[in-house]
Amino acid sequence: MDISHLLHELGFAERETKVYLMLLTGGPSSVRKLAKDTDLNRGSVYDGLKNLQSAGLVGYFQKHKKQFFVAEDPEKLLEVVENRERQAASLRRNIAEVLPELKSLHVHGGAKTVVKYYEGPKGVNIILRDVLRTMSESPDKTYRIYSSSLLRDYLYREFPQFTRERIARGLKVKVIAVGPGGEDQSLAERRWLSERQGSPTYSIIYASKVAFISLDKNDAPIGVLIEDGRIADTERMVFEHVWRTLGPEAKNAVSFPAATVISAKV
Repeated sequence: MDISHLLHELGFAERETKVYLMLLTGGPSSVRKLAKDTDLNRGSVYDGLKNLQSAGLVGYFQKHKKQFFVAEDPEKLLEVVENRERQAASLRRNIAEVLPELKSLHVHGGAKTVVKYYEGPKGVNIILRDVLRTMSESPDKTYRIYSSSLLRDYLYREFPQFTRERIARGLKVKVIAVGPGGEDQSLAERRWLSERQGSPTYSIIYASKVAFISLDKNDAPIGVLIEDGRIADTERMVFEHVWRTLGPEAKNAVSFPAATVISAKV
């Protein structure tokens, strides 16, 4: 691996890299000589030496009333990495502590409508993980979906353990199925809007969000996530009306044109 690139990866600027490598290969040197050998001005050399000393990579000594700088053992680079790891761990803990406050400042559903667009199985995976995270934090542990048999095979390719995680978190789901199939699952209720034909869209209503998943012309999944409490409340109200109309044991044989109904999956 290129040593200069490695030092850049550690966060050292070009001036620090030049000075360090010159000291490493040329031995003890004065600021004047370093400036000449690296083609840097003295100010840049001083700044580079200061940063390298702070990282523990460079030391100095006096000789004939003149200051010379010297590179420390290259193994000190491992200490630099370890220090960065400790700093990253500390930063991670600090962010975790202030995350609730940051979330409270985050402008989304309610004050301002946010619409996000996702492509492909990885995009669907992001939506599904957001369902678990959002519902785990919500007082109401029940979310609602319109489940389409046409989309079912595309939803969990990146997240096959979704249902297991949903159940482990104690999250409930009400499913209005559009099209054949669909398994009975723990903490899930299912009623059928149509047993014969699926719809082109799969929709999930959860907390203050509504997600719509469908297929593009190449049969690749695409998702649209709307964060707006008012829209979610309206979708939930319509869902509950349809849910009551279908009744506990209802399995209607209603068919729909191939581009009408909204839907989603457990």
